[in-house]
Amino acid sequence: MSNFWVRTIWGTIYATVVILALMQGFLAQWALVWVISTFCIKELLALKKIDSAFNLTFGWVLNTLVLLIHPGIPEALGLVHGQDYFTMPMIGQTMLLLVVYFAIQLFRKGITLFEETGTMVFALVYISVPSLLFLHTSGYKAGHPYNWQLPMLVFILTWSSDTFAYLTGRAFGKIKLYEALSPKKTIEGFIGGTILTAVIAAVLGNFWNYGIWQGAVLGAMVSVAGTAGDLFESALKRQADIKDSGKFIPGHGGALDRFDAFLFVSVVVYSWSLFK
Repeated sequence: MSNFWVRTIWGTIYATVVILALMQGFLAQWALVWVISTFCIKELLALKKIDSAFNLTFGWVLNTLVLLIHPGIPEALGLVHGQDYFTMPMIGQTMLLLVVYFAIQLFRKGITLFEETGTMVFALVYISVPSLLFLHTSGYKAGHPYNWQLPMLVFILTWSSDTFAYLTGRAFGKIKLYEALSPKKTIEGFIGGTILTAVIAAVLGNFWNYGIWQGAVLGAMVSVAGTAGDLFESALKRQADIKDSGKFIPGHGGALDRFDAFLFVSVVVYSWSLFK
């Protein structure tokens, strides 16, 4: 089977899983982002060549604790109604485990501990925190129902930006955007992707009642953030001298390859939602 059909089939499966998960509710959204972030953590530690069982275990547990900070968790599990008592204890437990990790690494690595501990903190900031903010885009917590529109918008606009940048770049692209990191990206493709994604977001804004102009602004911001996320991950791969971050989806590379833009876009959409 040609690579085109492998990418098409698995891309369709991937998009279907994402859409169905986001339509199901908060627990499905949480499970989806946990899988994404867990594989991204694994690949990042592998990129940095510190993917020992010890580091992977701490990375996965810390990532899970960060995602459990969300105040909607107790509501979703039926543990409490109308209270956000869960958040601060989970922050405390996350920091406690991080301190334990630092202490163990001090005795394991001595003064060379900062390479691994620094990467672990970077992984939490780069992957876990944006994943947590993505969960917040649904607005779900005690007294507030789950809304799938903004989480879905994160993916729709990310896909839109990526697709339209590719198509316009292929049709009109001449000037390289950042050849050292991504030889195929062009300024024309970036501009086309940004404009058309702004249009898509504006149209959805009209139907989903968050405003046409607000949507257009969000679409442009998402395109810029998604491109930045893509280039950032490319820089990590250039530093590690590898082509793909892993093998997460056949024909699409690793989890970081697939969700590099998602991590940056989640931060932008969440921040935009605070002021819309």
